[in-house]
Order: sequence, then C-alpha cells, then structure tokens
Amino acid sequence: MIVSVDADYLRSLVNWEEGRIGPEIFVSDEIYKVEQERIFGRSWLFLAHDSMIPDPHDFFATYMGGDPVLVVRQPDGSVRAFLNVCRHRGMRVCRAEEGNTRSFMCTYHGWTYDSAGRLVGVPNLEDAYYDKLSLADNGLIQVAQVDSYKGLIFGNFDPTAPPLHEYLGALKFYIDGWVDHAEGGIEVLPGAIKWTINANWKLAAEQFAGDTYHATTSHLSSLLSFGPGFDAKDGAHVSLREGHGESFLFERHTRFADDPLGQYNERKRRIARERVGDRADMVANFNAFPNFAGLPGSANLRVWHPKGPTKFEIWSFTVVEKDAPEEAKRAQQISASFTEGAAGVVETDDGENWGMIGGVLEQGYQARKMAWNYEMGLGTGREHPDFPGEYYDSFFGEAGQRGFYRRWLEFMTTEAWPEIPPEERSGETPATAAVNEAGVAR
Repeated sequence: MIVSVDADYLRSLVNWEEGRIGPEIFVSDEIYKVEQERIFGRSWLFLAHDSMIPDPHDFFATYMGGDPVLVVRQPDGSVRAFLNVCRHRGMRVCRAEEGNTRSFMCTYHGWTYDSAGRLVGVPNLEDAYYDKLSLADNGLIQVAQVDSYKGLIFGNFDPTAPPLHEYLGALKFYIDGWVDHAEGGIEVLPGAIKWTINANWKLAAEQFAGDTYHATTSHLSSLLSFGPGFDAKDGAHVSLREGHGESFLFERHTRFADDPLGQYNERKRRIARERVGDRADMVANFNAFPNFAGLPGSANLRVWHPKGPTKFEIWSFTVVEKDAPEEAKRAQQISASFTEGAAGVVETDDGENWGMIGGVLEQGYQARKMAWNYEMGLGTGREHPDFPGEYYDSFFGEAGQRGFYRRWLEFMTTEAWPEIPPEERSGETPATAAVNEAGVAR
C-alpha cells in the first residue's frame, strides 16, 4: 500500500523548532494511514516482556500499529513474532490473548500453523489443491526483526532499521535505573488492563514524553491527598534525539498508601541505591518513540495502540520486582490499579482530557486551524554530566514533546529509514559511561 501526504504540508503543521503544532495531525485520516506505513511500519515497537512468555510455545497476542501479531517463545528460547493473519483469507489464526500451544488453526478454513509460523496442515490438501499447494511458501508472515533489551521485547517490520540498542539510544540509561534496581530484575504480572479513548494516540504519547506540567492542575486533588505534591524545581526532564522523552522527580514526593511492608521496602530501597545510585529515589515517566511508555514510580508500563485517527487503546501492565514477596506484588498491583487503571483516581483525569480534546477536533473546524503552543522551556536545554540527552532544569517543560514531533516528522517525510547522524545521537555522558564500565546498570 502506497499512501502519501505532501511533505511540505506536514512541515507546515509540525514546526517543532518554534514550538507550534497544527492539530490536524490528530484527526486526519490521510495522516493516520501514512503513520501506519512510515511510523509503525518502521519503528521498534514493544511486544511483550520475557516474563509474559517464559516457556516454549508460550504466546502473547498484541498489535504493531493496526496489525495483529503473535509473539511466540520458541523451543530454543528465542522469540519470534508473526502477523496473526491467515495466508488464505486474512482471518486471525489465534483468538486468545495469551497461552501455550504448539499450533494455531484458522477457524475459517482450517489452515494450521505451528509455533514457528510454518503451515503444517491444510484440509483436503490432495483433493482440493491436487497436492500443488506449497506449504513452505505459505507460512505466517514473520516480523522482520525481533530483539530485546533487559527483558523488554520489541519488533520491527523493517529489515533495514538499525538494531534495537541503537534505536533506544540513551533511553537505555533511564530504563536501566528502572529494571536494574532489584537483584532479581523485574517481571510483568499476568493480566493487562485495557480501555479505549476516543482521541488520537499521540496525545497520550506526547504526555508521557514530557508533560508533567498538567499534573498540578489535572491531578491536583489526587496529589494533595497522597502527599505534599511537587513543583518545577523538584525535578528535571530530558529530550533524546531518537524521539524519546523522560521526566523525573529527584525523590518521591507522594505516597499512594500506608506502607504495610515497611521492612521489605526499606531493604529494597537500600539495595536499589547500591545498584543504581541516586536513580533509586527518582520517580519517573517516559515514552519510547512512538508508543511505549513507562511509569516506573507507579509500577506500570503502557502501550498506546492506535485504532484510527480518533481512537486508541491503552494497555496497562503492572511491573514488580521478580524476587518480591507475593504480598508485596499484590499490594503493588492494587496500588497501580487504584491510581493508574482505567478507573484509577489519576488515570480518569487523563482519559477525560484526551477524550474531550478528541471530541473538539473531530466535530470542529475552526479549532483544527489553530496552532497549539509547545514553547515551554524552548532554548533552555543543556548538556548534563550525569544525565544523557538534552537536559532541562525543570520538572515542567515541553522539550520531550518537541523532540517527539521532530522524530515523527522525520519518519513521515522520508521513504527510507530516517537515519540520525552519529554526531546527533544521544549517547553516554562521561559519568554514565563510567557507571556502565563498572558493570552496573548495563
């Protein structure tokens, strides 16, 4: 499928350098179709965590853009991903969300595939096809590249895309502070919370890339009930050249519940400080371009699955320390659901905001002609010896959003994979290189 939107038109909508974004990108059918090809068809997209498919023939059903895919653990321990689409008439070959199986059978005509994606069974092969159908040529379509970082599994349809570690860039440093803080690593608890928002997926992605500014207005009542709250001076944010963004408080300013596991949590914090230093006390949120997000401070990771120009699904997973006692895991799951679930005291604020914006843009005309303002912190970024990326001395800012749309525009206006010049990539700082050389947080 070849879809195009005039590159100059897109540049007129996305003026990231001056902090101006035209809201037509959140509602246009044509732009959404190009995104499917150029963003979701070429980016590294989060698929699953190792703990979700630990055993041979375990599978997890998810999406890459609008395409349904199956992520399957192979007998040799490797992971493959396939389009969850039968080669005969395009029916899904698996209707379950997760499980363990050695085969997937299309319920339309009965074509059957093994867990390696090979076509192994066709009803009436001899009588209907006269033994002329090539099974080898009709296996499930395989995702071109599958790789993982610290147990986080990603896939990419584009065989020419750079390797995952290069794509993540310096975001690896911030992910390390999350996944390496516990001796046994992290795991994802079974069961995802899923819900639909009538708005464009980018509204959620850009918020997690750096919009903490909204919290003291949208989430004010929740924040005040949890603790003293926070201000701009209590944290910072970074924009990474690869389109990723992260904001973080230097230390926790809120508490979501009384701590019934004080002894365990104190030991956990002590071990975390030994393993990842000051990052153990940071409360952060990030968005990895384009649609994978994390709330390490709330034991939560997210995927924004697009379902059209004005609809997306949120898939929310609870992340815990793998070696934590069961009562601690259960407490974290309850806390994450209470705050960040579909009906959570924090998440309902975001859903209402995004949904109302979506309604205005979908129904209006004049509102789609205006340019939104993304100027906050413009021109104030700098290098920091301890934090890779373009660093901003404020918890509030819009650099992450500007960086997200800069990368979005590069993908949308190029036919080949949009390379970042080596001198522009967000690499390690001297301090992070020293930490990684010592074998910590790598």
